Amino acid sequence: MKQRNLHRSSILTFHFLRNAFLLTLSVFFLPALLLLGSAQAADTSFEAGAASSWETPASSDAADASASPQPDTSETDTSAASKQGKPTTNAPIPAAAASAQTLTVLVGDKVQTMGLEDYLWGVVAAEMPATFEQEALNAQAIAARTYTLYRMASPSPNHSKASICTDSGCCQAWVSYSDRLKGWEKSKRSEYSKKITTAIQKTQGLAMFYQDKPIMAAFHAASAGVTKSAKTVWGKDVPYLQSVSSPETKQQVPKYYSVVTVSKAKFCEALRITYPNLTLPQDPSNWFGKVIYDGSGLPHAIRIGSQTVPTATLRTLFGLRSPSVTAEWDGKQVRFYVTGYGHGVGMSQYGANAMAKQGKNAQQILRHYYTGVKIHKFQ
Repeated sequence: MKQRNLHRSSILTFHFLRNAFLLTLSVFFLPALLLLGSAQAADTSFEAGAASSWETPASSDAADASASPQPDTSETDTSAASKQGKPTTNAPIPAAAASAQTLTVLVGDKVQTMGLEDYLWGVVAAEMPATFEQEALNAQAIAARTYTLYRMASPSPNHSKASICTDSGCCQAWVSYSDRLKGWEKSKRSEYSKKITTAIQKTQGLAMFYQDKPIMAAFHAASAGVTKSAKTVWGKDVPYLQSVSSPETKQQVPKYYSVVTVSKAKFCEALRITYPNLTLPQDPSNWFGKVIYDGSGLPHAIRIGSQTVPTATLRTLFGLRSPSVTAEWDGKQVRFYVTGYGHGVGMSQYGANAMAKQGKNAQQILRHYYTGVKIHKFQ
């Protein structure tokens, strides 16, 4: 409990001081490349699901049910629908407004050909709540389009017959128009559909570029007051994926703070698979040592027994909502204290929504989160 209080106190103090300085600056952006080759880089690599916002780590079953990342809005988590592979049509964009460019999309186990702008409607609908501000949705549309262009130029080896897939653990979430409508209240379907259609149409053709190439536009749901750099999370420094301030607050983000408990046996088993040479003191109360913070003031690694373990690795191993985490032995089990939701790199969606409420437009939001990028039409 003492360690949790110190963790929260240090983050709040840091945010107050840092935000006063960073509000005078314009800020930074995100792609990352390869996962570290060692066991210390056990978190998902930049190339695998880095663009996903509500991604669920593959090992989430290792944690409490309370730790499973389920956003508290009805229109948030639609990745399950997008993985069903039903050949449903997604056609909310008028034909005259849709881009002539097409791409191949792996939906479940079937490859479908879609118009780029039509495909993006399903991504924005799956990746961001339609209740968000219009400019936040516009920013999401540009980020999703950019990531799609990036993936079309560099297809994942996970699906050689398609440019992109609808698995948020690999590429971006996607949901069909009909399935998305079913997930909304009947009274809200027209309003929400119009907002997403507006986001696609208003930003048509716009994407983000760095050195004339579309960036790997990673994004996440909510940061812990500041975003993380690609180097901190994925071990690769990316000029446009640097740490920047993010204005969302615990009042704006459901489950901004979360606690996950793991049994002694499960904790030891998971760590020793990743770190075969790990030694732990006999007394569990002595397992956890120094917390190492990154340049943003967020937890980066924790000394556990004989090993310094990156918090990104802990997130992957135990299905935590975020790598902004500290841990302790509470006398019966291991307890993780987590802040935020997602890998923390690139655009924070709740942060984007907070900026939109402050009057920022989509391009201002994106230039804040992605450092040094240019935004223009790709055709």
